[in-house]
Amino acid sequence: MKVFLLAQSSHWFSPIPLDFLHHWDPTLGGILVVISTICHYLGGSSFFLGLISFVYIYYRPKLTFELSLGLLTSAVMVSLLKFYFESPRPFPYPEAFDEKAFGLPSGHVYSAVVVWGLLAYRIPKLWFRVLSVLIILFMPFSRMYLRVHYLGDVSVGFGLGLIHLLILLFLLDRFYKSDSVPAFLQTEKYRTLSLLGIVVTLSPISLDSPFLSIEHHHSLSGVLMASGALAGFWMGVLFYPRFSKPEFLDWSLPKCSFSLGTKEFNIFWNTFLVRLLVLAIVISLFYVIPGIIIKKTIWKDDLFLRYIRYLVVGFALVAIVPLILQRIQKGKFLQN
Repeated sequence: MKVFLLAQSSHWFSPIPLDFLHHWDPTLGGILVVISTICHYLGGSSFFLGLISFVYIYYRPKLTFELSLGLLTSAVMVSLLKFYFESPRPFPYPEAFDEKAFGLPSGHVYSAVVVWGLLAYRIPKLWFRVLSVLIILFMPFSRMYLRVHYLGDVSVGFGLGLIHLLILLFLLDRFYKSDSVPAFLQTEKYRTLSLLGIVVTLSPISLDSPFLSIEHHHSLSGVLMASGALAGFWMGVLFYPRFSKPEFLDWSLPKCSFSLGTKEFNIFWNTFLVRLLVLAIVISLFYVIPGIIIKKTIWKDDLFLRYIRYLVVGFALVAIVPLILQRIQKGKFLQN
């Protein structure tokens, strides 16, 4: 900790690099604000929920589980590190961005490296890889430009995110990449494994205390949101095969067509819209509406309730959405 305290007195945790970025304001200020604001929302929980939902229901379940594992484990790690290091953010920072947790390491930068790095590795399209690299590289500068992180915050976030990504890719390529490995886990011990997943992911709540500062509370809240979603995904992976027909354990999207009036056009767009409608209804019922209701109660900041909310929406996305689609015209809109 002594080394850490010395580092905090250097330029790594100084407003000087932040001020330097604003030297471009007279010529590029408007553009930099727009790009930095977009990057801010690209690292938010709502965007990642939408991204995971889109990849899951339209692309490949297996890639979604890889993406979710990377995102949620990185969120848990970042929040625990924030809770431990107790490093303050630049002051004052823009209230519009609602950043109440500690600053070190930057969660946006850490998650950007893991998520967009994983997607760039898995999706072999040049334009997408260029876009992913640009997002990863610009994210640290955007966080400093908005004055919500120091240079040290984003540097540590970038370095740890890169290490996390390399470990994740190594483990996935070794144990999960093969086509012989199913996306869903079929086992008779699904109840036991589900309970074990809840016990493990709920364990950080033991750090809760009525004496926590606001920053500690929000850092711990980030841990339990991510661990709750991770538990929900884990339970969905275990329970879905128990209720699904074998032919619906994998899917993709029909070939895209813009030729109006053709059979391919009708199949693609009908499938796209039906899946989108079911997804929107499920997310509204299990995420949006409960969130609105909870915010109006005295339990709006309760950590256990937040864990349960994200567990439920994770399970609903993985298991309930495809099960509903199976029952619409005998699964017509879930077939490849």
